[in-house]
Amino acid sequence: MHLLILAQPLPPRSLETLGALSEERTVQTPYGQAGPFALRQKEHEPGTWILPYFGGPNRTDPRATLWAAKELGVQRILAWDSVVGLDHNLRRGDVIQPRDYIDWTKHQPTTFFENTGAGYISQVPPFCLDISAAIARHLPEAKPVIYLGGEGPRRETAAEAVMFQQWGAQVRGLNLIPETYLAKELELCFAAVGIVSALGADRPYVSGQGQVREADQSILTALPLILAELSQPPTCGCDHLQKGPRQRGVLAANWREWR
Repeated sequence: MHLLILAQPLPPRSLETLGALSEERTVQTPYGQAGPFALRQKEHEPGTWILPYFGGPNRTDPRATLWAAKELGVQRILAWDSVVGLDHNLRRGDVIQPRDYIDWTKHQPTTFFENTGAGYISQVPPFCLDISAAIARHLPEAKPVIYLGGEGPRRETAAEAVMFQQWGAQVRGLNLIPETYLAKELELCFAAVGIVSALGADRPYVSGQGQVREADQSILTALPLILAELSQPPTCGCDHLQKGPRQRGVLAANWREWR
């Protein structure tokens, strides 16, 4: 089972290629309510849960989102983000694929292992290798980038945009951090694709001429192919990352208690 975290506004019927809408569900977790999740499914095929998801100071606790995904039987999560292009080589409508990240969040929860000292999971690789490879195969135009995860809704200043570039960040977004490293703690696969929908504050404003809509269509065309590949058994190792016995014990105990 897959989950598509959707942080890009789309026409209501654009996801019909993933199958008919068969179920909606809201999930109660130890970190609050998550959802509603919508299940789209083709006959005799695994379904895809879809969750509209937009970063902001009042959004659902990301731990609730990931915990709910595991509760729904999800193993692989593909996030579709809308990002700010910091790198001056990027243009509106460019399709990007995060290959690494910088965490510039300040208030987000950072772990499921609070008060246990059992975190410290390796972030190499930062995103699931299986999902990333499928994206690269079916969206060869996607540009690999370093993603800076921030918090909204405030846009960056021009000075901050320059600083982020000096750090090595090429795009800035609100929806992948801390989700990608929380997914690791729950042994879930997580990777992302995105569209540059705005340019950094240090760059001149450029009005849109349909570039983002064109990029949306290219991802929508590739999406069923990417998800079909992810129906194969995982080879990435995300389900047994480098955790010590104490980490596994704490997570297993929390999961048993909740269920």
